[in-house]
Amino acid sequence: MPIFARRRLQAMLNDLVPYLEESKAKDLISRLRNKRAEQALPAEMEMALLWGLHRLGEMEPEPKWFGTGRLPDAYSELLFPSQPTIVEIAAMLDIALSGEEDMRRVSYLLCEAANKIKRKSGKHLFFYFFEESGYEERTYYRRRKVEKDFTVTDKLLNALATWLKQPPHPRERLHLSDGKTEVLVEWREQKQNQFNFFCSMPSEVHSITENPLYTLLTEKSDQLKNPEYEGIRCVLLADAGSTLLRRLHHVDVTNRTVSGQSIIDNFLSSSKIDVVCVFSPYRPPSTILGRVNTSISWRVTPFFRPRLTLPLKGIERLTAALPKPRFEGYQAKELHQQGLFSHSDNRWYIASNISTGTTMTISISARALLDLLAGHITQEQFIQKTMNGGQNQFKYHLDQGDIITAITVEHGGLDEDDDRFTIKFSRDPSVAPLVRLGGNGNHCEEKVGL
Repeated sequence: MPIFARRRLQAMLNDLVPYLEESKAKDLISRLRNKRAEQALPAEMEMALLWGLHRLGEMEPEPKWFGTGRLPDAYSELLFPSQPTIVEIAAMLDIALSGEEDMRRVSYLLCEAANKIKRKSGKHLFFYFFEESGYEERTYYRRRKVEKDFTVTDKLLNALATWLKQPPHPRERLHLSDGKTEVLVEWREQKQNQFNFFCSMPSEVHSITENPLYTLLTEKSDQLKNPEYEGIRCVLLADAGSTLLRRLHHVDVTNRTVSGQSIIDNFLSSSKIDVVCVFSPYRPPSTILGRVNTSISWRVTPFFRPRLTLPLKGIERLTAALPKPRFEGYQAKELHQQGLFSHSDNRWYIASNISTGTTMTISISARALLDLLAGHITQEQFIQKTMNGGQNQFKYHLDQGDIITAITVEHGGLDEDDDRFTIKFSRDPSVAPLVRLGGNGNHCEEKVGL
């Protein structure tokens, strides 16, 4: 759950579940638990926007009176004041547009073939996929050279076997080409994870209507097409890892690619949808050279049907009600794909603070300490994660003759999946040499011979 903390997700669920049909609540929770980013991240955004609408005031989830087909997500009269509004919520990722699924499938099949030739060799392979571009009937195209129905043919298997048997390991890259698939295979000494492929072609669109964003908006329009409804039809569209939505206003000086803005404007010019409002986690560039801005907020961009204007106070209130995102959409997608956010593997620890002076204190992650005591991490991992890989401060204080005299717990809140232990140290004769006190009660350096 990388967009919001797990605590925040549970709090939003607690608020919403009493108002949802049981089937809707079960579906939402099931998608939130899904290991696939294209299921879990849209579910996070759907729940957050639905929760935000709930925070505005009276809101009806999945209004049954709207129709007999698939029901819209909500009905509200507060999103646009004095305007009855039917709302559908959607989220986009780059999974299809990036060609990621096809490249991962080809990489997996070639790794499996390599493992049969040479045991565990597939873990060391990295794949560079080719791309091609040009014009077809004056229409520009650019595409990755990878097939959805790729199979490892005997020709490819023989080439792979010859290459893998080079002692001790292949040094030159292997060029494989079969059908519409063309790839360079590289041997790497370090074992590779699931992101063992690359293509120089970014996620870009060349047609204003033949693209995932236009297709998604068309589906939502069909869902909201009840001819008897006379109110506002609104789509709340979230960036859960979409280049088109993150770079809405991108301008291509060659006029070969199409921006998210132009796709939405074109869609609204011929649609019954009145409003498309894009919500994207946004990290503004830092004003200090070389420093990354750590603050992320919501960048909200409304689009209206031609000749329609509506007040934005409701949208502004909805934006203010949303919890702040923890990551940008593309970061959330990649982190979720690495499986870093399950309840058992949630290792995002609060940073430590160490202070010296008259009072010596260490503030550390409560979750890290629990993981250490539970045996989920080793002492070395604990020191590395909580003390920046430096000196063991607990050992240092003990060697200096200090003991723990107080421990307080600071709750991290709903938007942190961790708390903080603040541990205070003081000098104590139980672990320090005995000393002779001076006349004023202060310690002298002379030690008692015990």
